[in-house]
Amino acid sequence: MDPFLDRAVVRELTTLSFPTINRMQRAGRFPKFEQISAGRVGLRKSVLVQFLAGKRDWESQSIGS
Repeated sequence: MDPFLDRAVVRELTTLSFPTINRMQRAGRFPKFEQISAGRVGLRKSVLVQFLAGKRDWESQSIGS
């Protein structure tokens, strides 16, 4: 099972602020959050593990994969 992590958990695990995460996402250096429901977004745990392991190219990431 690959659970979704909410923004607060992602922020805590990466120690990055929300503005920094947003800037990095726009620059393609951080994976994009997926829409879980109308008012909720999250990042899959496996994707965060890849990011923390040093994967750098998130511009080509397809949503929902």
